[in-house]
Amino acid sequence: MKKMDIRRLAPADHRVLRDMNEVMVLNVIRENQPTSRIDIATVTGLEGSTVSRIVSRLLADGLVREEGLAEASPRGGRKKRFLLINPRKALALGVDLRPGGYGVALSDFTGRIIRSVDVPPAGDPREAAAAIARVVRRVLKYSGDGKVEGIGVGLIGLIEPGEGRMLAAEGLGWGDDVPFGAYLRKALGLELPIYFQNGAWLSALAEIWFGRHARSPRNLVFLDIEEGIGAGIIIRGQLYHGAYHGAGEFGHISLDPDGPPCSCNGRGCLEVYASDPATLRRYRQRGGEVDSIGELVARAMHGEPTAAEVLTETATYLGRGLIPVIYSVNPEVIVLGGAITRAWEVVHQAITAELSRRASHFYLNRLSLMPTTLSARPSLLGAVALVLARSFAVPVIGAMGDYE
Repeated sequence: MKKMDIRRLAPADHRVLRDMNEVMVLNVIRENQPTSRIDIATVTGLEGSTVSRIVSRLLADGLVREEGLAEASPRGGRKKRFLLINPRKALALGVDLRPGGYGVALSDFTGRIIRSVDVPPAGDPREAAAAIARVVRRVLKYSGDGKVEGIGVGLIGLIEPGEGRMLAAEGLGWGDDVPFGAYLRKALGLELPIYFQNGAWLSALAEIWFGRHARSPRNLVFLDIEEGIGAGIIIRGQLYHGAYHGAGEFGHISLDPDGPPCSCNGRGCLEVYASDPATLRRYRQRGGEVDSIGELVARAMHGEPTAAEVLTETATYLGRGLIPVIYSVNPEVIVLGGAITRAWEVVHQAITAELSRRASHFYLNRLSLMPTTLSARPSLLGAVALVLARSFAVPVIGAMGDYE
């Protein structure tokens, strides 16, 4: 699902569907709420009368609501009325699969999580689908009188999003070419549309849609550091898929061709050195005993030298792996997600030190490197956004059911 870049939009002329201008106005309200009709006209370039007609239709349809009054202009005139997205107009379900467990969340139209439940991992894809379906039905009871528009599902590895096939997902141990989408649809038995996407890509989508940035970045890479390392790439405000939905597998950038073997059949990949299992392995080899990456990070934050040393090494490898990403994608922002970002002071210092030693300062001086701004699980929020985004997407003329 692509996100509209409202900065590049121009008003549609009389030959184009009226809905396109409506979608543009809806996007402006979503990205700038609370906002006013005057502000919308300024951003979109539409005539004030056109904006007023569109807003009236959106109010009648219940997509937006009015609330409060802005300060009057020093030049006089009527006070501006604030416009906001109506949170109860549409609801969305998000599902996120990870090797360590699954997440299910119900969200309102603004992306606020109403109910969220964790699901323990299953050893078989059919069992996983059945467990998720049971939780989805339970969570749906919290929708009240709101209409659920669909279910977004975040998968891992190389996937075919149309049918939700997991073509290669070593981390789950289910083998290749798993028709998970078919299993889930059968287990759910619901008349709801289901949309599938790679979880790391959804993390990038969530950062764009729900992230708290000083300005909305249009070119962003989200590096998701967990059991493996994947990435979502945003170019000009839109998800980049690659020719066969395989873009963003930066975890398989080789740092050392003679290094340890990787699940991809390569050697010395970034994932081998900087994933959570790799970090835990180094710590345990030095005599440390922890049950999770979160516990290791907590020890580093409390000043334990070995934990801080291990995290510094992981971050150094990450810095080395980011160099080809910076040169090939040239993003404005690189966002890191995962438990290790809780020790951001340690991680950031090591990454920037490695980048300073090995990368061009022309690129580095123009790059923002930061931890995710999202408090909830980014890939789960992205699964929600995958559904909600369809309400803000432009229909392609002459292509039934397609969206840009």
